[in-house]
Amino acid sequence: MPSLQPFPLFTRSPCTMSTHSTTTPPLTQHLAPGQGIWICLHPGSTLRTTRGDVAVHWGPQACGQASQTPPPPPTLLKAGQHLPWNGQAQAAWIQLHNPRDCPAEIQLMEAAPAPGLWQKIWHGLRAALQSPRKVAKDSGHGSALHAAR
Repeated sequence: MPSLQPFPLFTRSPCTMSTHSTTTPPLTQHLAPGQGIWICLHPGSTLRTTRGDVAVHWGPQACGQASQTPPPPPTLLKAGQHLPWNGQAQAAWIQLHNPRDCPAEIQLMEAAPAPGLWQKIWHGLRAALQSPRKVAKDSGHGSALHAAR
């Protein structure tokens, strides 16, 4: 079995955890001794171990049309530590494995989705159409419109 190396982003301090708002409650997953699962970490997600130890094995990373190999070495996430997945441009698949003889538990917290292009356009149109006089007044042309009347 490959040696497990600590990952520098792990921390036990709850105040350094990501403070993003979530749209759903955290997903809690129990891992029996020796059990492993695959999960997809989306950008802005946070993985936290609430009980036991969990080995994190990284899958191959997609780089355009190619895969980055070999993947990073496996790491060990101890109870109370978390792995923030902030600043990543794309989702990544990771394998979680309970290497111990006692149960483990993880929580996955996903970030609120960013507004899509359609939502941004709709919001901009609504703002522009709701108060055209306010827009004209704020743009500095309000006095010219008033003088023309």
